[in-house]
Amino acid sequence: MSRTKRDVAPSASPATAENTNPSDRHALLEAMIDHVPDFIYAKDLEGRFLFANRAIVSENGFDTVEELIGLTDTDIHGDAAKLAGIPDTEARVMRTGEPDLGYEERAMRGDIDRWLMMSRVPLKDKAGNIIGVVGASRDITQKKASERLLQAQARILEMIVAAARIEDFLEEFVTAIENLATGLACAVRVFDAVPGELSVYASPALASHEGLTTLLSSVKDPADLTCPPDNIAFSFDIPASEGVAHGFVWCMLAARTPDAALVEFIGAAARMAGLAIDRKRAAEHIAFLADHDMLTRLPNRRFLDTRLPDILAAAARAKRKVGIGFLDLDNFKQINDTLGHSIGDALLSETAERIARSLRRNDLVLRVGGDEFVIILEKDREDFESRLQRIRAAVSQPLRLGNYDIKVTCSIGMAFFPEHGETTAEIVAAADLAMYEAKHNGRDGIATFTPRMADDLRKKFTRIEELRKAMERDEFVLHFQPQVDLRTGRISGVEALVRWQHPAEGLLGPAEFIGLAEETGLIVELGEAILRKACRQAQVWTAAGLSPVKMAVNISPRQFQSGLVDQIRSVLKETGLAPSLLEIEITETLIIQDVETSVRIMRAIKQMGVSLALDDFGIGYSCLGMLKTFPLSCMKIDRSFLTHLPEKTKDSAIVSIMIQLAGALDIDVIAEGVESGEQATFLRAAGCPYGQGYYFSRPVQAEVIGDMLGNMTMFPTGLSKEMQ
Repeated sequence: MSRTKRDVAPSASPATAENTNPSDRHALLEAMIDHVPDFIYAKDLEGRFLFANRAIVSENGFDTVEELIGLTDTDIHGDAAKLAGIPDTEARVMRTGEPDLGYEERAMRGDIDRWLMMSRVPLKDKAGNIIGVVGASRDITQKKASERLLQAQARILEMIVAAARIEDFLEEFVTAIENLATGLACAVRVFDAVPGELSVYASPALASHEGLTTLLSSVKDPADLTCPPDNIAFSFDIPASEGVAHGFVWCMLAARTPDAALVEFIGAAARMAGLAIDRKRAAEHIAFLADHDMLTRLPNRRFLDTRLPDILAAAARAKRKVGIGFLDLDNFKQINDTLGHSIGDALLSETAERIARSLRRNDLVLRVGGDEFVIILEKDREDFESRLQRIRAAVSQPLRLGNYDIKVTCSIGMAFFPEHGETTAEIVAAADLAMYEAKHNGRDGIATFTPRMADDLRKKFTRIEELRKAMERDEFVLHFQPQVDLRTGRISGVEALVRWQHPAEGLLGPAEFIGLAEETGLIVELGEAILRKACRQAQVWTAAGLSPVKMAVNISPRQFQSGLVDQIRSVLKETGLAPSLLEIEITETLIIQDVETSVRIMRAIKQMGVSLALDDFGIGYSCLGMLKTFPLSCMKIDRSFLTHLPEKTKDSAIVSIMIQLAGALDIDVIAEGVESGEQATFLRAAGCPYGQGYYFSRPVQAEVIGDMLGNMTMFPTGLSKEMQ
């Protein structure tokens, strides 16, 4: 393609530019400089203005540049020019020939926080001689304000991220706010400051306002604060995550109204202060929970392990005695199970307050378990036991919780440092052992540690280990006690009762090991073994052609809660025993812990065809309600009601009513603990269908029961009419 030439207007040649009128060039340059918003000027060696653009003329209050020519800054601004250092700076530039670039200085006119960025260079003639100074400046007020805001923001965020102490944070906070503007003063008021914290943090600018600083520490509303005349006050709440303000930030600005950017920033800074305080409070709460019980707010076992060694060490140096009390509420589990956990929690909180109110200034109480408290008593003129007795009496005072009037007692074990132990573990263990001694002695009392208790503990640990080995070696055997039909005298069933065939001590009754089995959890494994052995034996009698009798087996609370339904189903399948020949005996305390779950389990057992008997009837809290609520087949009247039969009229009346009630509900009755012909006679006359006790037979081995069944043994069922 060919390029087409086009005509263009000729450009100015260098020769033409050189021939341009100098006055025209000067006018053009002056017009350009006048339109620049920056301040541009030139001065002679004496500091007199030679030239200034329109911005300089207007800035200094003149109408024309001619009014400014020949004047110095001192002529115009007086001492303010000297204070700003302008003559000295310009003199140095002219003397040294070195430019002064990018110097920030406060403007001599306008707002006190108005800032200029100044640059000055030497003014030279054609020969290179310095004949004055040329200066240029730009208003950087907004830039300066933005930098201040960014610096303050960065510092505040840095302290938040670094988790600075709240005291240090708030001190730097008020300083950072004060530095945002000249004449700005700041204070922070913190509500509910924790011990060791200040409630007011005031910037240095408020130091001269003593009355104001004092008032800040007492007000909750910043509107109650008044500032000096010619000052503007404004404030912001310091928000908290819970919704209630931590306090407020209060500011006072001298002689002018704050600009919107400053107010907005301080509002944001107040929110950041809220985050810092939230973080501090959260950290304090976490630290508190690590060493304290959340329910009672008392120190916990971790606190005990860290604080008690220091107390004991100080006591050892001073050769002082320290008393340790281990307090446990009596029958707390029963209250918790029957009245509900909310009542139990309220009882624990009230107990903690009662103990704390009974202590001296240097004493200490800690909650170390469910209903267990450790009390540390420093040496006092009053003996330790008297002080613990006062605590015991305070805890035992009646109280009303919800709709219940409750009176709970406590057992306290007492040990002394250094007499009963030199370490935290030793002294607390000694007090704990003494507490169990107080429980053993009837509860609601105080026991002091003795070496014998330690021996008993060692024996207990030994017995537990023997119990574990007995499970492995299958050293447990069953004896059976007949249940007799009071109308015919024949055996209607048997109750399986476990015995421990100890290799060294011989045959041991359940009182020697059932409690430990419950405590250690071995009762679940032992209970399953008992159930299996009992069902197997019942099936052996049936297979031998003997009259079938119902086998009653006791179930422990832990066993009831550990898959009992599947366990029964598995054992019946394994042994081949008919479900109708098995009866599960349960206690009231076992099933009232969770009524809904208990009913579901019991119904599942009944659906298999297995009977359910309520053991120890009459000694609980809600027996009548349970007869209606639970799917029972039988109830067993507790032996305590038979002891004085038929002599005591009240006992006789109670037993008669129990029998009638069960009959009306179509529930069988077995009277336990029948030991005399008089008792058997009374029961039979009262309509009780079955009895069990030494009057008929002690618990015997399976072979003896087999002989009884084979011989169709008939037991006496009371006194004959002639003997009555």
